[in-house]
Amino acid sequence: MKRYEVKQFLVMFFSHLGNIADETAKLMLQPFLEIIKSLKQNPSISVSILRELSILHGSKDECSILKTRIDRRYLRLCRTQEELEKLNLKKALSQRQFPAARSKQFTLEDYVFSQIDFSRYSKIDEKSFEWFFLGGIDDFSEDFFSKTISLDKKEAKSLIENAYRKENGVYSLEKESPVILSLMRTLETSLEDQPLITLEEISLELKSFLDFVEWPKGRKDTITQIKQLYRLLVFSLDGCNFTHNDGMETKLFIAPNGDLSAIFQPGSKAWTRVLIPHDQN
Repeated sequence: MKRYEVKQFLVMFFSHLGNIADETAKLMLQPFLEIIKSLKQNPSISVSILRELSILHGSKDECSILKTRIDRRYLRLCRTQEELEKLNLKKALSQRQFPAARSKQFTLEDYVFSQIDFSRYSKIDEKSFEWFFLGGIDDFSEDFFSKTISLDKKEAKSLIENAYRKENGVYSLEKESPVILSLMRTLETSLEDQPLITLEEISLELKSFLDFVEWPKGRKDTITQIKQLYRLLVFSLDGCNFTHNDGMETKLFIAPNGDLSAIFQPGSKAWTRVLIPHDQN
């Protein structure tokens, strides 16, 4: 499709996005994604997530960004499930095991904290360190880091990189501190991640695409319809499945209230999690 034909299509496409319930707009999403899929790899066009959404219902081999994000969320649930299975709350709250358990000197939080194995962060294999911990920083928002450890993403990444030394494919913790241990545990177990795909990401990619087709700058129909496009893209994830390295499958679906949710199965036990809340799509 030639550039002027793409522009003509986009004019019609954005005009139908004004009413999100319009079935015509939903039917037109696929041609929009087909255009994205047809774009040749070009450093000047940053549409990685849009490209993956365009092929998601076909081969998922190319969906590295989305699958990576799903995989990391699954691994955090696996770790959380493991910790829950190790807890013996009845034993913990018994007076015989903990004489102070029935006093205000000992709380459930104290017991849970006492069971954490922080030594697991002393040595970490290269893939887990770089893919899961450093890469996992991007799964959380700036607000999350400022709230939990009073650092921004850049500072959190720098803290981890400076605390560990790599040797023979293993990262060893050389500068141990309560902050670094808390940060590593947070990245491994926190379920307070940001939406799987954010409106900001889609906005930036759409801008890159429109700049490529030389779309007139400042057109109101693109500015006002970005959220509607984002909503349609979120709904396009309904029914997608992802298979993890251990063979377990995660199923995505749109809940009755509009949330994009997923059924994970860490340890063969079903967990349902919201990936993108309805009030953000």
